[in-house]
Formats: sequence, structure tokens, C-alpha cells
Amino acid sequence: MRMSKKSAWAGAIVAAVGLTVGGIAVATAAEGPDRPPNAAFAERHLGGPGKPGRPDKAKLKDSTLVIGRVKSVETGKLTITKDDGSEVSLTTDSSTKLRGGDLAGLKADQRVTVRVKDGKALHVALAKAQARGTVKDVNGDNATLIQVDGLQTSLDLSAVTEKPKNGDLVAVSGSVTDGKTIKVEQLRQLPK
Repeated sequence: MRMSKKSAWAGAIVAAVGLTVGGIAVATAAEGPDRPPNAAFAERHLGGPGKPGRPDKAKLKDSTLVIGRVKSVETGKLTITKDDGSEVSLTTDSSTKLRGGDLAGLKADQRVTVRVKDGKALHVALAKAQARGTVKDVNGDNATLIQVDGLQTSLDLSAVTEKPKNGDLVAVSGSVTDGKTIKVEQLRQLPK
């Protein structure tokens, strides 16, 4: 027996609606009476307002971003020297988050971005420099990187065990120590 195109489409639509309704029922049952809606989804998919892994957007409303270098870190206080040379003192507490670490681990001269609201540091992130290019002028723990765009950057290779050679194509990441030199923490050889 041969089915008409209309019958085939009608059958496909009924199947799709059935699967959708069934999927919603399964998802609702998985949440259970003691769990908030979509809790199971939130546990597997980080991010979004109020969900783990991402700050609540309502808390970030009216916040600002401060970019600069750490001048000092004390209990309850973080002082940043901004890029324009001015200083800002921010309060901190147990809810202040440092991405990838603890506030006590911050050191003077580290470059950071800080999300601030009402004079309080909400989130702190260490700024990482990244560059790709050709290595030249290797001299012990120092070298120059000619980036893809032609800019030249000084590299401090003291933390790298395997030093690159002149002419190597590399990708580096690390921290900026003096505003122009990357203290390389990771170095990856790129294929030529």
C-alpha cells in the first residue's frame, strides 16, 4: 500500500508533536516537586542569569569595569592603579571572586580587570597576554616575537623549560610585566 504525500506529512507532524509533548513531560518529571524548574538543566548547562558559573545580570547592573595593575591587596581592600595613572581603592569580602584563584594570591603589579559596583569589587580576573608569531633574537631567557601583524614584542622566557629557536613559529601566553614584555608561562610550537 502506498501512502500519499499529505498522509506522510500529517504523520510526521503528529510524531513531532508527540515527541515534543513527551519530552516536556519527561523534563518536568525530572525536575521533581522539590526542585526549582529547570534545575536539572542548570546543573548540566552552566551560565545564564542566576545560574551557576555566571554572575547574576541583576547584580551587575550599574556596575563598572576597572582595568589596571594591582598596587596592593589587604584584608577587605584592593587598590588598583588604573591605566590613566589614577588609583582606586575597592572593598572586598568573601563574595568577591577571583577567576581561577583566591584574592590572597594576587600580587602587586599583576594586570587585572575588576567588575565594581558601589566601590566594591565583585569579580576580579587576571589579564593574560597572548601572541603568535616568529621568534627572533633568542638570547638566554630573552627573545623577540614578531607577531602576525608585524608588531614586535619582547619575551621573558625564564619560566619556560624548552626554549624556542630563532625562526620558530610559536603561540605564547603569560602576563605582561612592564607594559611591553610578556613573561611567558605557556609556549606552544606551531607547524611551519
